[in-house]
Amino acid sequence: MLLAGGALGLAACQGSPDSWGTGVVKQSDAFGDYSETIVAIPKPTAGPRQFQCTGPFAPDTTAVNLAADFGQANVATGTITSPDGSTSPGLIVLPNDPGLAMEIAWKDPGAMAAPRRISFTEESAWSVNGIGIGTSLADVEKANGGPFRIQGFGGENGGVVADWQGGRLGNIGGGCRVGLQLALPATVRDAALGPLSGPRRVSSRDAKLRAANPTVGLFWINYR
Repeated sequence: MLLAGGALGLAACQGSPDSWGTGVVKQSDAFGDYSETIVAIPKPTAGPRQFQCTGPFAPDTTAVNLAADFGQANVATGTITSPDGSTSPGLIVLPNDPGLAMEIAWKDPGAMAAPRRISFTEESAWSVNGIGIGTSLADVEKANGGPFRIQGFGGENGGVVADWQGGRLGNIGGGCRVGLQLALPATVRDAALGPLSGPRRVSSRDAKLRAANPTVGLFWINYR
């Protein structure tokens, strides 16, 4: 049986330019003997990159695990800003690749263990359950399996999904749910924006919202 995993000793291992880093494969036989082989973890070559709350991003992962999986050169500690403006120590994975970089805030910031939220960049090549930067309102609704509600536009939280209304994106497995913020095209006129703005919740089925043709501007993963 082959078991893939990471170890603290791997944190110093560097990957090649064509890999994300290194991992260790443990191979055991019927007599209980085993061997360990360090292998390179190749970069994906085709997008979109499908994110899942498993493997390196499982609910119980740690900064040590991610350094082992991606290579120490491909992770960096830093200050992570939450949507509410608060900050905490976090980890940036693949910080030198804007299309693949992600920021991880922890439930236990001191130990850098157990993700609380993973955020993606505005130019991310990742997708989750068919959702990525630029996804249309109709396709988000399709991925959710039904309508959802967003907060009215205006302010930092404008266009953020407030309620998935029991849809699939509210529980994607692994104790995770999708968070996203819709962005309106610059061509939307103020008169059209008025009914969609302010302290209100707007359904994805709202005719005025559909006519404005918003797309996903940011998305993230929240862990329960």
